[in-house]
Amino acid sequence: GAYYTNITSSSSWLKSGKKIYAGTPLLGEYLSTTSGVLQQQLAWADEAALDFLIVTWDAASADNTLITNFKSVRTATNAKVRLVINYNTKHLKVSNDKPLQEEENLNKMINDFTNTLVPLFNDEAYYKMNGRPVILITPSNLSSSALKSIDYSLVIPALKKAVSELGYDLYTIGEFTTGWVAPVNYEEHQIASFDGVTVNDWSTNMYDRYYAFFNLNWANWKTTISKWNTDFVPCIFPSYNDRINSTSSYKYTFGQDGETADYINFCNVAKRNIGSKNIVLVNSWNNYQKGTNLEPTEENKSEFLKITRNQFKK
Repeated sequence: GAYYTNITSSSSWLKSGKKIYAGTPLLGEYLSTTSGVLQQQLAWADEAALDFLIVTWDAASADNTLITNFKSVRTATNAKVRLVINYNTKHLKVSNDKPLQEEENLNKMINDFTNTLVPLFNDEAYYKMNGRPVILITPSNLSSSALKSIDYSLVIPALKKAVSELGYDLYTIGEFTTGWVAPVNYEEHQIASFDGVTVNDWSTNMYDRYYAFFNLNWANWKTTISKWNTDFVPCIFPSYNDRINSTSSYKYTFGQDGETADYINFCNVAKRNIGSKNIVLVNSWNNYQKGTNLEPTEENKSEFLKITRNQFKK
């Protein structure tokens, strides 16, 4: 699966008239709602043999236009790629004093699922693994000032129970939004409560860390969390460019201007550290501001699509 960036404003491409993205998208400086954009993207996703695209959702800013368009375009074009929701808890506004596991907040979260997301699970367009709807929940990593705001050992079982009463057995993936922190530094409930966990961003301003310790980092995650029967879900970048928006003196790029060797290497690292359910995530489909896009560009054409299919599909 690949993370999909819902581009709804031209400010995603330009800031004060200055280009703030890497690469040259074949679709131009598009909006996700522009006619024909999603149709082409789903066709490309099928070319890469992606099983699903991941869309972030929270009730406070929920605009279901993308989801509605996704379903209709998928049906009209007979596309195979499906949809997965990344549920963001930020709209619940939990705190140490009013944690998510308290009845009022927990009921809000459960209502989001029973009223909005479970009906989506009923749709053929939603990705299910052996009948289990896959759902990401973010963030698993809590800030140092909010460590008591969520106890996932209480939240996830309650959520699963409510959804199971409606006929679905959730497969939950906890999303850690930052890399390079060892799993032993987190509380057990932040990992063991989920069926799987992923680290979605391992970018760093240290070239040596990116180049030499990537495999060791993932191997440590996989080995450590296996004692809790939690799957490690590798998340890979096809490319990266921190020169567009970064002011750091340590800047590096890879996968730009037709370079593909690093992406192939990272695909192999992912396969060496994959969990029992054989799930790999790509960050991202179209995050051009970080230059991590799998989507075709003038520079890389469809090479990343071909590599993804060849590396992960028999």
